Amino acid sequence: MIILEHALPARRYSGNALKHNLDNLLLGASGTILLRLVPGILAAHLALQNELWQIGISYSLDLPQSSLLLIVSAVVFLDFCIYWQHRYFHYNKYLWRLHRVHHSDTMLSASSALRFHPLEILLSMLIKSALVLGLGIPFVAVVLFEILLNACAIFNHTNIRLPKRFEQIFRRLVVTPSMHRIHHSTDLVDSNRNFGFCLSVWDRAFNSYAPLNSSGINNFVMGVKEVEKTESEGLASLITQPFKQQR
Repeated sequence: MIILEHALPARRYSGNALKHNLDNLLLGASGTILLRLVPGILAAHLALQNELWQIGISYSLDLPQSSLLLIVSAVVFLDFCIYWQHRYFHYNKYLWRLHRVHHSDTMLSASSALRFHPLEILLSMLIKSALVLGLGIPFVAVVLFEILLNACAIFNHTNIRLPKRFEQIFRRLVVTPSMHRIHHSTDLVDSNRNFGFCLSVWDRAFNSYAPLNSSGINNFVMGVKEVEKTESEGLASLITQPFKQQR
């Protein structure tokens, strides 16, 4: 995706692309390291352990864990939950401080999909793990969802412009880069739209879909108005950003 966005960019970079990607990769790596320190909470690990424990609704109903219907339903439901988690992180002022690190990126690219504060990554994993145990989601479904979530996140953050015909087709099912780019606008009306990561149906169903940004132009400003540029660059600044008083 990084190679593709440099070949077919939707927007021209205005800064140091190498440093931008490095900052995002380092922040993503810090979250991965944190999860490695507490592997017991990993959703996939718990799903595998749960084959012995058999906790959750699917086990209570004695549903076959290898059922294709159960696996597909679980993947779709997890995507539905991530959509609402994303909305809540925007509306809760404390969680927004963490999520704001992701939105303070002013040069959206494939590496932006990794730009999440380690504490947000930890909270997200705790939520997914609770869902896995509460619902008895099969291990295969959890692994498939993690692959799908990460692949879609990288795709819809990538700085590419799809051909108009492909864009119209893809948007009916999945979140595209131009659709998600609107969500990263500094305009609050736009940033409170298009919350989906994978399936675009949730935004359409729950009145948060916007086909175009509110200004109707492509060159809108991305980022967060109250975050200074110096606070949105560099690993140390990104890690400490949620704990500093913003304008």
